[in-house]
Amino acid sequence: MEIPKELLHIILDYDGRIKYKNGKYVNIIHKNDQRYNIIIPILGKKMEIIKHIEFEFDDSGFYFELGFDTNNGIGLVYDYNFSYKNKFQICYYDLRNDCIKQIRTYL
Repeated sequence: MEIPKELLHIILDYDGRIKYKNGKYVNIIHKNDQRYNIIIPILGKKMEIIKHIEFEFDDSGFYFELGFDTNNGIGLVYDYNFSYKNKFQICYYDLRNDCIKQIRTYL
């Protein structure tokens, strides 16, 4: 005797660990699993970065800064085709101790 697929999908969806996706059953992490607490800070940081990206649509460039969580005033800048034509720049900056330090790499 077979269980109708619709009923099977409802049962598995209720359990929360198996989902029917693209014609296959796949294992997933249940939405109430504690492992999500590990990735929430990572996702939050990525969302913060995405919100502050500046794009140069005419020349396909971008610019964004990423401050380190452990130390205020320290971070990285990624710049492609935004400040300089056809240049990709990664800049480490340190604004601590009332001093500006920068280390730039151009590709």
